Amino acid sequence: MSQDLETRVERLFLPERPLFSRDNQIFRIKETVYLCGDGGKCYAVLENGKRLELVQNLNFYEIEFKGYFLRVHRSYLVAMARIAGVYERYPEADAGTPEPPSPRDKGGAEDECELGLSGTDDRIPVTVTYARDLKKAMGVSSLDHLVPEHPLDKALRLYELIDFGWRELYVLDPKDAPAVEAFRKKWDIRQFTRERMLSYFRQFGVNEINKKRVIKNIIYQMFRWIKKGIEPPSDGNIRSLWYRIKAVLAYHSDVLGPGDVDTFYNTLQEMVEDQNLFRYKDFGFMDMNEPYRGIGAKSPEIILASEKLGHYLFIKKLAAEAGVSFICMKGEPAVISLEYFSDDLMQTCGDKPKTVFCISDVDPAGYSIEGNLVAGLQRNGHQVARVVKLVDTSIFTSEEIAIVRYPVVNFETKGDQVKPIEPATMGQVTKGRAWWNLLKDDRLISEKDKGDGWKSVTIWGIESDAADREIIRKRFQDGLGSSPSKPGKGRR
Repeated sequence: MSQDLETRVERLFLPERPLFSRDNQIFRIKETVYLCGDGGKCYAVLENGKRLELVQNLNFYEIEFKGYFLRVHRSYLVAMARIAGVYERYPEADAGTPEPPSPRDKGGAEDECELGLSGTDDRIPVTVTYARDLKKAMGVSSLDHLVPEHPLDKALRLYELIDFGWRELYVLDPKDAPAVEAFRKKWDIRQFTRERMLSYFRQFGVNEINKKRVIKNIIYQMFRWIKKGIEPPSDGNIRSLWYRIKAVLAYHSDVLGPGDVDTFYNTLQEMVEDQNLFRYKDFGFMDMNEPYRGIGAKSPEIILASEKLGHYLFIKKLAAEAGVSFICMKGEPAVISLEYFSDDLMQTCGDKPKTVFCISDVDPAGYSIEGNLVAGLQRNGHQVARVVKLVDTSIFTSEEIAIVRYPVVNFETKGDQVKPIEPATMGQVTKGRAWWNLLKDDRLISEKDKGDGWKSVTIWGIESDAADREIIRKRFQDGLGSSPSKPGKGRR
């Protein structure tokens, strides 16, 4: 057999060759998505997400499996057949506000990119040093045209965020104190001079600093640095984080004043709850509602929830008797509370579908609270298969409703015309009408003729406190005995 033919045959069977992990697990090359070096050790990441420590170093596997694995970074070898996309690692900065280049940016920086690989959600970095081999293997002369801007990079750019010094941060060793200090001195936004602030965060058309954009970028930088381990997390108090930002900024660039604390809070809320860039928990903020929730010992995937703090002892006891989880929300569920509660649930019962039994007022606010609880659980990775309302109009007689109901909103109508009656607003009227149209219970709406074609209308609600707790207890226990709905079924 000729050498050339022998080489071809060897490459043909290469994917089937077995590998052994350090703890003697056996897997095949074709199951491997990429190899990586970390802390002096070498690991294989498989298509099932498993990460196995190997016996040899990266250099050994690069040589031994040449033609199958390609080095794209000093710490990464990728399976060439699994390359699914090439992405920019960071978009170009806006014209006039470029990020100062690092020494490694000189010549060929446009070839720095990330690879998407089939079999993993991980993005694998490609450095300039190895980009030439990647282009040769793919048979292209340039990488910058293969795939549009990385979606995450684009989202950051459109939100006016600059990931200062990201290349250096990627390889920075948090334990190397001198290197960390040098990096912070170079890139810490809080220590920028006013002139440097203006170069990045100037307001359009004027020689002033855009305060909100400064705050956005500082918050994002602190998140990145906390995650990397070069910035301490918060002491649990959100206001303490504000002072960590303000004190340094006031000293170095005199940008912010006492009144800008509201901008800080609003921006942080926007970045967490609207942009979903990170979570409050990532900063180490404490949850003040921690005492009012718990994870069940028997069936943690079942959740008993109430919007009212006054129900705390009742639902805690009820949950303990059944061995289920519980949460008392004190009104609209706090995002940070749901972050911690969701993580506790995930740790205990994983992604097992959840069933939610909810005690909430029969009014627009109560239904909103219930909906936001479910949405919060889903946003934090949980599948909610079933929602059971423990308080609704079916547990009241018409006579009882006439006694316990209270006005939610008042308005006047004439044909298609609608006018709120003070102190109601048009927004409250719209929400109230939408809620009643969902409920369709004539006992919660009343009308009076005002003359000239006008009618005054009142939409009523019922507080959950008006419900007999023994009825709630029985409905809960009966609900536990029924089989849970399959995912995707409607609410009960």
